[in-house]
Amino acid sequence: MTAHHRPSAGRFLARHLRPLGALTATAALTLLLAACGSSKGTGSAGAADADATITIGSLNEPTTLNVVKGGNTGHAQVLLRNVVEGLTVLTDDGKVEPLLATSWDVSPDGTGYTFHLRSGVTFSDGTPLTANDVVAALKRVTSDESTSARKKNLSIMKTIEAPDDSTVKVTLSSRSQSFLFYLTATGAAVTKPNAGNPETTVIGTGPYSLGAWKQGDSITLTRNDKYWGEKAKNKEVVYRFFKDATAENNALLAGQLDLVTQVTSPDMLAQFDKRSDFSIVEGTSTTKELFNFNDAVAPFNNPDVRHAIRQATDRKALLKAVWADRGQVIGSMVPPTDPWYEDLTSIDTYNVDGAKQLLAKAGFAGGLSFTVDYVPSDSINIVAQGLKSQLAKAGITITLNPVDDATWTDKVYKNHNFQATIMTHVNQRDLVWYGDPKFYWQYDNPQVQQWVKDSEAAATADEQTALLKKVARQISEDAASNWLFLDPAIKVASTSVSGYQKNNTTDSFYVAPITKR
Repeated sequence: MTAHHRPSAGRFLARHLRPLGALTATAALTLLLAACGSSKGTGSAGAADADATITIGSLNEPTTLNVVKGGNTGHAQVLLRNVVEGLTVLTDDGKVEPLLATSWDVSPDGTGYTFHLRSGVTFSDGTPLTANDVVAALKRVTSDESTSARKKNLSIMKTIEAPDDSTVKVTLSSRSQSFLFYLTATGAAVTKPNAGNPETTVIGTGPYSLGAWKQGDSITLTRNDKYWGEKAKNKEVVYRFFKDATAENNALLAGQLDLVTQVTSPDMLAQFDKRSDFSIVEGTSTTKELFNFNDAVAPFNNPDVRHAIRQATDRKALLKAVWADRGQVIGSMVPPTDPWYEDLTSIDTYNVDGAKQLLAKAGFAGGLSFTVDYVPSDSINIVAQGLKSQLAKAGITITLNPVDDATWTDKVYKNHNFQATIMTHVNQRDLVWYGDPKFYWQYDNPQVQQWVKDSEAAATADEQTALLKKVARQISEDAASNWLFLDPAIKVASTSVSGYQKNNTTDSFYVAPITKR
């Protein structure tokens, strides 16, 4: 099985791409209930070995090491914050903080940023970092060669200059409250210019230098003893890449791995739950499971129909079937680590009688039928079967139509030729897509569009947050989509390692704090 994979650059949705033949909901629930038990901590006793090698299992091998051309989450997991760093960093709790920049000044109109660079920073080969290196990196992310997911967002940079070796000045074409957040992306990270083939060679300022990349097998990171900050607590990290979760699981059981970046198949937990030599650790994520409607076509252009479907959906039961009560039910397109989160789960709570009344009001007293397109995966198949069973109780019949990824992209994403779909969205701060009536679900509310636009041009972060809270509430009150639940971030690790990140709320998998005894 493969995990969260970005379909193409510039698009901020992601999906689980896993083979057919997934578990039935009943079988999954049985297995998961058996696995629902202890969640041991990330700590371990004994002295840490400062020269340890940490071996990490991942289902996401990078397709390239070019920082402005990364096509999947493996690219960021390996490189970002480990090998390369940006002016700012997105922390595990969703906050934007300084990194290569220690501070910045913003002009009164909000379009001018003056970044003050951290002193004493060198690339891993010992070359000093200068402001010109940062300028080159920021120009590269918006260049013709770039296919970075943040290229469009960062194209608001009108001028990028280095008045001296420790200062970078950026002028934006318009105010952007999200600019500092966009700078946390892998594409905006600073690499040494002209260091070699950018597809395979990366020299950054992070706590590791890039070692061997054995394509199809592994990538090795080696501690950078020239690092400007706190040195990595291990000497070496080896990412081993697997084609499917079963092989990764077997390697972990055999002691060939110290931990895995993310458990993507819930049924594997039962094998580790009762073993004292493994820890199961749950954190939060930004991975949202959605049941989306094509809001521009009948009958989904009627809000009563959309509300009926939401009220006919028992989100807690779906979450239980997939993750055995791990994870979190959500009421809008906002995870708790986004600044504008609030609990909106009280809107459209499970109410089969209410759903029937809304359908009758909309002219479907005799029932409603439609087709759901989706890319199959272990969890998505369980959700699809669960929705089919739940909606039937309200007189709603859905035809499940599993398709491959290319078909979904063409039919649903590009051509909007669908009625409903199940999709996984993993990115942070992606609420703003409801301000784009051309996005694949075609939700069209001019007030929401204005709030989204105004939020980006807001004078302060507090104003942005207030406006996007309005957006989150409005799309829920409009039942623009049926937000099901937030996936948990679950890691299985040997009890000999500790210090690994608990949450999956950033693009990187930061490994410098990991220790092994």
